[in-house]
Amino acid sequence: MAGAGPQAAPTGEALFLSQLDVIERVISFVSARRHLPGVEADDFESHVKLKLIEDDYAVLRKFQGRSSLRTYLTVVIQRMFLDYRISAWGKWRPSAEAKRAGEVAVLLEQLMVRDRCGFDEACELLETNHQVTVPRKELEAIAGRLPSRVRRRFESEEALAHVASAQPPIDDVIAERERAATAERVTAVLTSAMAGLDAQDRLVLALRFDDGRTIVEIAGMLRLDQKGLYRRLERLLKGLRSALQAEGIDSPAVMEMLESPAVSIDWRGDTKETSKVRPSMGKGDQEWR
Repeated sequence: MAGAGPQAAPTGEALFLSQLDVIERVISFVSARRHLPGVEADDFESHVKLKLIEDDYAVLRKFQGRSSLRTYLTVVIQRMFLDYRISAWGKWRPSAEAKRAGEVAVLLEQLMVRDRCGFDEACELLETNHQVTVPRKELEAIAGRLPSRVRRRFESEEALAHVASAQPPIDDVIAERERAATAERVTAVLTSAMAGLDAQDRLVLALRFDDGRTIVEIAGMLRLDQKGLYRRLERLLKGLRSALQAEGIDSPAVMEMLESPAVSIDWRGDTKETSKVRPSMGKGDQEWR
């Protein structure tokens, strides 16, 4: 009697349905590793599943059993994440300063800028995921030298469809009035909050946002401990953000208003310089996020 023929390989659809639990666990693993918040993680899960069923489950049909399916899916889905992030943010590239400082600086900037991790979290990830053993004090020095970078802001297709004309539409006029009103609120809240700070705190903020100085430069100019200055600036910014949030002004609105000439902030407060100054957005905007 002739032996049974070789068992047919499962179709892409059958593999997808039978391994759906494994697929979802791998997606959750990648989402957690990349620190995706809940809503974005759900969106990424939908994105991956759509990619897996595209072209008659082409990705799954390419699996040849040379490794476990989980290993294969982990590699594939991590690549999908990179494509997903690039499509949303554009391709991320390290700054010239980070490249000059070396591989550890590039990784630190990637975690803090691209992946939106705080400094402490970035340090933990460097140690656990990348086996970086650089002392924390040295990492703080590297972070202080890295330039603040403006993250891309994406507009909806509806917003992009509108082109400015010589005579602005009435809706634009109304929107501009609303922005002006918000700008007045931002100015008033920040002026009040700044008035409650001591002179050196105001000077630190002025050097960072008005002059665009780095943490390293400020620490050297004022003869302050760099580590303590890093924490101090975080505390000051947290206080200013809290004051704004208490008045119902969110971070995106703050960024938009700070870029507007309608906002007038006296960062120094105790000098005779004009109060018509605004923060150096190219140097300090990331800290307002």
